[in-house]
Amino acid sequence: MSVAPAFCVLVAIRHIGWGAVGKLRLILEKLPNARVTLHGDAHSVAMTKEYLGPQHTIEINPPAKFDVAVVINDPPAVNGIADLGAPVVFVDSLSYVRKTNTEFPPLDRIAYYCAQKYPTDLLPVASPLLNRDNVRWVDPIVPVPQRRRGGKGVVINLGGLYAYNLAGITDDLVNEAVDAYLDLVLFPLVEFLQSSNRKISAICGNINEEGCRRLRAMVPDGVAVGPQPGDAFERILADADFLISSPGSTTLLQAMSIDLPTILLPSQNRSQILNARLYSKPGSDLMEWPEQVINDAEFERQRSQGVRAVYQYFYRAIIEAAASEELSREVAAVMRRTLSNAPADGILNPGLHALGISGAEQVARLIEQVALGGNRAPAAQFRN
Repeated sequence: MSVAPAFCVLVAIRHIGWGAVGKLRLILEKLPNARVTLHGDAHSVAMTKEYLGPQHTIEINPPAKFDVAVVINDPPAVNGIADLGAPVVFVDSLSYVRKTNTEFPPLDRIAYYCAQKYPTDLLPVASPLLNRDNVRWVDPIVPVPQRRRGGKGVVINLGGLYAYNLAGITDDLVNEAVDAYLDLVLFPLVEFLQSSNRKISAICGNINEEGCRRLRAMVPDGVAVGPQPGDAFERILADADFLISSPGSTTLLQAMSIDLPTILLPSQNRSQILNARLYSKPGSDLMEWPEQVINDAEFERQRSQGVRAVYQYFYRAIIEAAASEELSREVAAVMRRTLSNAPADGILNPGLHALGISGAEQVARLIEQVALGGNRAPAAQFRN
């Protein structure tokens, strides 16, 4: 049996939640011969390395040349990386989120644009992707499904929470919005579950230290709290009876792949609003924000202004709601009603199974194809 030759990969991802780095982990598992260098500032590189864990080797000293570049969910990174001469494979799990042409990467600078499949009957394919030879529609990039065991109780998942390196969005605003979301959504949710005698087995997500401390004081010993490595999160979901999750597409598709009953928390950002609507059964109670917090018409208006405008709108709306006793009570009432009326099989649309689960393998083969037949680019300044 022949062994595939090694090749050098430069990787850039956007840190909005954990979707991009989660997809990177799954793709790299299909590329054991790849020598990987991470592109980005020291903070984002450190976050990526920590999430990937020791099983993924990251180059400390960049090689002299790269065979291929992989960019995940980060359109602004494409031009700079393509300028190096490396053929670029762009992976996009959120093509349906992008509203303006400037939010798409320059498709003429990409070897392959891998767009993750979604229910296109509910939301049309964006015009920049139509009639392009280099667009490849790939299955969802999710872990190989484990057999679901169940029996451990309810899992709460908040996902990545943080969104860094967005132009015009300060870290202070992001951190304030995260704290507001915890006060507005997470802590009241845990209190309600506890008062309803519902067993909680894990509270997962990129929750800050103070948040984890408060949560551990609320739940029994043995409940997993805080960030979880990808493989640990897979085991937690396999042991769960029910999932209450922020509407991150990766987690929703992963839950659907093992038929884990799921309901959704209020969205943290623009993509999650669309994810909730795309991946749920028609007519489901989505635990959406009250109109006084996030207004549909205003949301659509901000979407037309681009990513910075909509994130500023979202974060400020959550901060203001958390500061209002009236709105806090209304959000809590929405959560209690949705939890009390939740169907036993959750709200995810079983039609999601038709999207497939082989995206990581499909993308990995395209990366390998480009790397072994493409141009080589000189390494520049990369931080690891």
